[in-house]
Amino acid sequence: MISPRILWAAAVAAMLLAPAAALADATLTMNVAMPRTSSFFLGLYEPWKEAVEKESGGRIKIEMPAASLAPLARQWDMVASGVADVAMTPDDFIRQRVKLPFLAEIPFLAPNSVAASIAIWRTQQKFFNAAHEYKGMKLLGQWVNGGNTLMTVPRAVTKLADFRGLKLWVATPNMKDAVAAFGATPVPSEGSNSMFDYVSGGIVDGSVTGEGSLISFQIARYIKYMTIFPGQLGYNVFSFFMSQSAYDKLSPEDKAAIDRASYETVSREAAEGFVTQDRRGDDAVKQYGIAVAHASPEFMAELEPRIAFFKKDWLASAKERGIDGEAAYDYFAKTAREVAEQK
Repeated sequence: MISPRILWAAAVAAMLLAPAAALADATLTMNVAMPRTSSFFLGLYEPWKEAVEKESGGRIKIEMPAASLAPLARQWDMVASGVADVAMTPDDFIRQRVKLPFLAEIPFLAPNSVAASIAIWRTQQKFFNAAHEYKGMKLLGQWVNGGNTLMTVPRAVTKLADFRGLKLWVATPNMKDAVAAFGATPVPSEGSNSMFDYVSGGIVDGSVTGEGSLISFQIARYIKYMTIFPGQLGYNVFSFFMSQSAYDKLSPEDKAAIDRASYETVSREAAEGFVTQDRRGDDAVKQYGIAVAHASPEFMAELEPRIAFFKKDWLASAKERGIDGEAAYDYFAKTAREVAEQK
């Protein structure tokens, strides 16, 4: 028979050890606001979850609810209110809070999306953090999509005059401004599914979007022409973040696990996910006989002066934030070129 004293000692020991064990484990809720077949899920949410759980040796568990806990436009507010711990958002939905990362959206500035993503992350660390635009959040990563091409139905666009008279679906305010500057009529997005409805219904003459949209939004059968620009016709920038208070509650070991899975690592991986999705569009281009043109130096010389306002406006935002805009701009462009050359 076991002595009552031994049983009492064992019970006390269990009570003393229980809090330590509880503190050693953490469960973080990561909201998934995009379809689970999308490049967001395959290139960001799922790989990051797996990386964090592996890096932490299973101490951290990432829960992904079956349905989004808030609309895509409310991801920041959702995390700020404690409904979820981790989320991703297109920066267009936080443009009143966060202005500096839009440097990465300027057309023709970065050679490709992976280079732009790494460059904007490094520029954030070197210059933008001082502006505290992500106050209250722990920024885990930044990246851009695969880059915007021009897809049209009635005619090819190989010179500035070809833009005239075209109505083009656009997803962001920056693309709206660029398309208008080139002489076309921008038709802003009214939700991600509107691209298919507008293109298939003949409401627009084409769209400014990534090549992967030929598959993702099933518009390949309607598109006849595609124009690809050096440096892309701009990008869409995204932020991946978690509650700063949730991060602060983690043990040093668990913080280190989050750190190893995030930052430039996740920024690169998310960007590569979009590139992979765009490359899947190559088969659709061949299948539907879409004619692909690459913008000539003469065409680019017509376009570039018309979007000079992007740099001017961004520099004004940098000045408002107390950032050396010229230095940050040059650093971003130089870093993007160097990363592209390494690839």
